[in-house]
Amino acid sequence: DSGVSPPLTLADEPCVFWMRWQLDDVGAFWTARGMAAQDPSVVAFWSEVDRFCAERCREFLRPDGFDRAPLPEPTSVASFMSQPRGWRETAQLHLRPTVGRADREALEAALMATSRLPGVRHMHLGTNIDVQFGAGHYTWDVRYDNAAAAEAAKASEHWTQTLTPLLNRLLAGFEPIALETVGAGSRQPGLTAGIKRTALFRLLPGVGDEQRRAFERNQLAMPEYIPEILNWRLSRALPAAGQPGSASIDWSYVWEQEYADLTDLTGTYMVHPYHWAYLDGFFDPESGRQIVDTRLCHAYCAMNSGILGAENGSPTQ
Repeated sequence: DSGVSPPLTLADEPCVFWMRWQLDDVGAFWTARGMAAQDPSVVAFWSEVDRFCAERCREFLRPDGFDRAPLPEPTSVASFMSQPRGWRETAQLHLRPTVGRADREALEAALMATSRLPGVRHMHLGTNIDVQFGAGHYTWDVRYDNAAAAEAAKASEHWTQTLTPLLNRLLAGFEPIALETVGAGSRQPGLTAGIKRTALFRLLPGVGDEQRRAFERNQLAMPEYIPEILNWRLSRALPAAGQPGSASIDWSYVWEQEYADLTDLTGTYMVHPYHWAYLDGFFDPESGRQIVDTRLCHAYCAMNSGILGAENGSPTQ
């Protein structure tokens, strides 16, 4: 239904147009969001609305009464906050369509061999489970002692003579990103097996500092509401150390989480109201609060050795 309030035209105050609709469930919401994000006419529609609309806001209502289950509340994660050690870079590796098994095995072996280079403290190569949301075929994470160690590793014979030729020949896309920590925490620093999720975001042009800080603050509050997020790190995206062609990058943030299993990510995380009914407004062109481009990267892979927990130092005091 729809309506207007107040039901008259005032001389010096705007009126509010209300449009209300109902979806079957959270899955229907994400289906609609996915369709809207892929349809340029949706963004064009709201741009036209903004020409005559002073402001707009999309709200979500829970239909049940106060006698039902209580609303979700946050739980402090202050004791889990920590400071990552070293210098870490992450990359999505997009294979060319013609790459076969033998080439994949050669590339994987060369990537894995970087763990033996001086200054490399930890390396993880994961095969992404789904590549339809901007993800590459692999997520590659490397933690170095520092930025200088990263530069030295990339100047090594293995990197220049073996790895780089394979990357150039086999990859359609490769964009390593260095991480500048905004905030990080570990509920289970000893986690060794599970699911590692990497999301890459780019801010829309013209986003101010206050909006950026609000986004960072609200993003880092997710573990307070979703305990299935065991380890996490929000970082600003920086050019990778000593990497040719990475003087500028197209991403603003890297948001990483670790989960015990896949259902914690694809189930609990996706259906929690803090995610879909609150935080998603930063990404949704229909929300009136969007500051993040709908073209993002959502990658997740099986994890055979902990990444986020392993890199975190003592809890923040």
